[in-house]
Amino acid sequence: MRLFDRLRRERGDQLVLAVLLGAGIVVATLPRADATRIFHNLLARGNQTFLNTFDWAFDLAHLARENRELRSRVAELSLRTQQLEEAERQNARLRALQEFEEGSALTILTGAEVIGWGDGRNTFTLTVSAGARDGVERDQAVVTAEGLVGRIDRAPGVSTAIVSLLSDPSNAVAALLERTREQGIFQFIGAEARLVGVRQSADVRIGDRVLSSGLGGVYPGGLLIGEVVQSSDDPDGLTKRLVIRPAASLDRLEEVFILRR
Repeated sequence: MRLFDRLRRERGDQLVLAVLLGAGIVVATLPRADATRIFHNLLARGNQTFLNTFDWAFDLAHLARENRELRSRVAELSLRTQQLEEAERQNARLRALQEFEEGSALTILTGAEVIGWGDGRNTFTLTVSAGARDGVERDQAVVTAEGLVGRIDRAPGVSTAIVSLLSDPSNAVAALLERTREQGIFQFIGAEARLVGVRQSADVRIGDRVLSSGLGGVYPGGLLIGEVVQSSDDPDGLTKRLVIRPAASLDRLEEVFILRR
């Protein structure tokens, strides 16, 4: 078997040629009509095989082109759907903001896009695309339709301004519980938002809304800050430990609105 395999590998071409010659000799010895019929049949089969192979290759190329076109169309529709969904989200935010402005005595000075996070000194700030030429001034309150975000941190540039977010531990807000009018100070302690200074005897419930009180002169009163998600007594025996969930998504801001002072 090994010898036969080696001969087949080494003399394969010669064997094929010998087979073809042998077939030619056999056909040559046949009557003319038989030989013609055999050649005709071989040519017909070969032609049909060629045509079948050509049709298969053509169909394969056609299917590949259709697949590419379908994938392109699916990608285009997916991108268009994403754009429509984003436009709808923006419209919803603008409608909520309009309702917010109409339902309060506050006036929006201008809207601005968030164009940067951090100012090189800390991560509790962001840069917005509105500045002195838009009437922006230091200590103006910054909001979204969901609630309070922070304040203008310093004198703005011509076309940009730095916003100090509520998540900055140094950014405290005079606040109160909407239901009971109990006073306190909202601020972040580490990564946790708290309402501090509330009496231990105060009536506090999970879900109570926290609003700015207007004291201190920076933030107008009535701005939604968040809601109570945890309530317990502080070890000092005097105050409560209240954990607050901010109303605005402070880490996912895209556009904000600056209030007129």
